[in-house]
Amino acid sequence: MTCRDVREVAESFLSDELLTETNHEILRHLETCPSCRADMDARRRLRSALRGAFDRAPELQPRAEFTDRLREQLREAGAHTGRRWGGFGRWLAMAAALVILTGLAAAVFLHRPLTPAEALAEDAIGDHRYCALTFRLIRHPIPLEDAARQFDRAYRLLIDAPPVDVATPDGTVHVVERHACLYDDRRFGHVVLQYRGHVVSLLMTATEAAASAAEPADAGPHVLGRRTGGLSVVSVNGPHHAILLVSDLDSAALTELSRLVSVPLAERLEGRLISIDVSRLATLFAAPSR
Repeated sequence: MTCRDVREVAESFLSDELLTETNHEILRHLETCPSCRADMDARRRLRSALRGAFDRAPELQPRAEFTDRLREQLREAGAHTGRRWGGFGRWLAMAAALVILTGLAAAVFLHRPLTPAEALAEDAIGDHRYCALTFRLIRHPIPLEDAARQFDRAYRLLIDAPPVDVATPDGTVHVVERHACLYDDRRFGHVVLQYRGHVVSLLMTATEAAASAAEPADAGPHVLGRRTGGLSVVSVNGPHHAILLVSDLDSAALTELSRLVSVPLAERLEGRLISIDVSRLATLFAAPSR
């Protein structure tokens, strides 16, 4: 598959409209083509920004009276089949006008930069969707031990935490997979969980240049942004890392799960990093032997 072939079907690929065999061909091409990877990342970010602009803007949502009127007009059009083409034409014109106005409003909102917390939430949702749910990340995940050596020693904690099975009042949380992965330019330590029939992503990421600027370090879980695309994000922030849960569970259930899984992990992470830093300082300031 050539670069031209990939770009011609890129939107269909991102919309999950292609055959499995075609998806595999595209993924093989993306592994070896930096130009097409960059193009696909840009398309994905644009889609995410559009979705986020609508979700964050109540004024872009249709008013109740508009939806009621549209519903009534559609009902009347269905009841009068003899005159359906005239009514259908008027409905098409109205729908087209709505699409144009909505697109213009979205274009305006796209110029507003995302806050660090919003960017973190969107990246977490993207990683959950393309790594845990559809296995379509452009770059393959790598083992946590390798990522700990190359990028962030904190990932080593996820090798055995949380444990394979965690008992909760609402059922057992079971670990399905552990690895490190990259979504856009953000690196995550990723533990895929199964809980109450739902897939949940536990994600650890450094926050020095991202969420910590917008959210204070806090041992308690808090929801990042509004529910987007049916997915919620709950974060526990530390001084250097955030631990996030992403799932189609509602925010309340995900927050409660975060108290049982993410908070102990954050406390353990902070203690481990402090002990490492102290040992390094002791080595640094130790008097040279004579």
